[in-house]
Amino acid sequence: MNRIPFLLERPDQRPIHGQWHLPEGASKGTVLFLHGYKGYMDWGAWAMAGDMVAQHGWRMLRINFTHNGTTPDNPSAFTDLEAFAANTYRKECEEATAVLQSLRASATPMDPVATTGPLAVIGHSRGGGIGCLAGAAADTTLSNAGQRGVDAIITWASVCDFAARFPQGQALEEWRASGRLDILNHRTRQYLHHDWSFFQDFEDHREALTIERAVRAFKGRMFIAHGTADDAVTADHAQRIETWAEHPSLFLLQGSGHTFGAKEPWPHPHMPADLEVLTQKTLHFLSEGRVL
Repeated sequence: MNRIPFLLERPDQRPIHGQWHLPEGASKGTVLFLHGYKGYMDWGAWAMAGDMVAQHGWRMLRINFTHNGTTPDNPSAFTDLEAFAANTYRKECEEATAVLQSLRASATPMDPVATTGPLAVIGHSRGGGIGCLAGAAADTTLSNAGQRGVDAIITWASVCDFAARFPQGQALEEWRASGRLDILNHRTRQYLHHDWSFFQDFEDHREALTIERAVRAFKGRMFIAHGTADDAVTADHAQRIETWAEHPSLFLLQGSGHTFGAKEPWPHPHMPADLEVLTQKTLHFLSEGRVL
């Protein structure tokens, strides 16, 4: 298994940085991993999950969204707070879609199977919702261009509705009036903020950013995983996504929380037990098209 950097340059936009986990021999296919809110690609034990996927023969790519608050020079700390404030769901969706399309356009790192072999996207939490939107969008674009599309969308503790994540009532009006919504990152004790443009951009593109619409439009397979003890995003989100999907597999991990036992930093040499079980189930789904 090898790790090498990934870079996608885009005209007049921030480049997208990431890291490949590559198997030693021929690959079974390619998996794109998307991190969640107030997260980044190296958060917790995500890199260990990437290694495990590669050790089982799949190419896995983890990326950082360009406005997640980190920088290429400091990818595990929130130092670019202006970028975080200016982020939107649409930015993340467009970036994930661009990466998925790039994985069909070129086989970098060179792999003759990569452009035509199985392609899946995994998203955690907010990244799960983005994965649904981007997976469906990329699948349509690629298919219309005569290319193989996205074969599977996989959600880990995903949200099912971005609109419901915004403040309501007086809190929303205060945000509108001030143009700034302050939030506390409990792990780092930093105060971050969102510009009003975050909500306004969602309102302007609400239909395109509706997860239900994307899931209903996607004709490929879906693996929907959630912990039953998730206090951040409750398991009914997964159950709703299951009802929208055309070919769903639902897996509820009993007693597991939002990050499947992982935390940041993760100082241990092995993956948390719940995340290892989840990764094994994901690999089975990728190879067999089912969870059990």
